Amino acid sequence: MGISALLAIVAFVRATAPAGHYDGQVYGMRATTHRRYGAVAIVLALAFVASFAWPALPAIPILAVTVLVALLYFTSFLRGAEADD
Repeated sequence: MGISALLAIVAFVRATAPAGHYDGQVYGMRATTHRRYGAVAIVLALAFVASFAWPALPAIPILAVTVLVALLYFTSFLRGAEADD
């Protein structure tokens, strides 16, 4: 749940921050893209809460999806950082 919360916070903060050099021009990371990642992270955090409340819902697949989404989101920043070289 912590990964989801961190992803949501970073995505929503980044959505309100001024765009970087790679955001909209190269990789399509616009403010709406950051908001979508944040919304997905909130849904995943709620899924974790639901898995605690309802044990029949397994938490491991939710964790796997959360890690995948976080990796996709944070690697978009690394690809943008490569553009400086």
